[in-house]
Amino acid sequence: MRKLIWLAVAGGGMIVSLACAAEWSGEWKALRATYTIYSGELAEREAPTSTERSMTVAFEGQAAKELFDSIGPDSRDTCSQDKGDRERRKRGIYCTYTLKGTGRGYQCWIGLNLRTGESIPTVSC
Repeated sequence: MRKLIWLAVAGGGMIVSLACAAEWSGEWKALRATYTIYSGELAEREAPTSTERSMTVAFEGQAAKELFDSIGPDSRDTCSQDKGDRERRKRGIYCTYTLKGTGRGYQCWIGLNLRTGESIPTVSC
């Protein structure tokens, strides 16, 4: 019985892997994004200095959806209280899915410390 269960799990994993591999092309895709270079915190950013220089890149749409799907699971603590809204965070990556309103859809922000090359959190509530 254990062998049968193990074979079913392994077979299901192979099917999922094959399905994912069939969709992946390895090609570069165009990305429409905006960015800002600054010092301090993103919400209260100032002109970059010789000792402090950060960059936040923001984008939405299909690229944001793919990134959102890649960094799950959803965060337990979220900025939005609206039903259906979701957030996901991994270090300097912050993505949201908004069900209603003007910011509807997927949006992501990626923060980088340009002096060290490290990923940094940038967006807060």
